[in-house]
Amino acid sequence: DADLVVCATTAREPLFDGALVPRHAAVVAVGSHEPAARELPGDLLARSHVIVESERVALAEAGDVILAVSEGRLAPDALVTFSELFDGPPVASDRPRVVKTCGMGWQDLAVAPLALSDGRGG
Repeated sequence: DADLVVCATTAREPLFDGALVPRHAAVVAVGSHEPAARELPGDLLARSHVIVESERVALAEAGDVILAVSEGRLAPDALVTFSELFDGPPVASDRPRVVKTCGMGWQDLAVAPLALSDGRGG
C-alpha cells in the first residue's frame, strides 16, 4: 500500500505484480532503457496515467512503454509528456501515476513532486 514506488534497475522482466499498486500511488521507473526490457508490467501502465519525457523518446527507448503499446495495453496518444505536465492541468489522482524516463536524474527530481500531487497541493 505504498504511496511511492521507485524502480532503478536493469531488469528485463516486470519487478512486481501491477495489481499490487494502489490507485493513489506514484511509480517512478528510471532503469531498463532498452526496447525489450521492462521494470513495470503492462497491466499497470494500462490502468495508469503514464508520464514520459517525450513521446518520441518513450516510443524508441522505454521498453516499459514500447511493450505495453505492442501488447495493446497502452495507446501512444495516452502518454502525458513533461511539457504537458508542466503547462497543463494536474494529472488526476483517480488512478496510479507512472513516470517513465530514459534521461537525466535532475528531470526525475523535477517531475516527481508533480506526479505525486493530486492537484490540490497534496
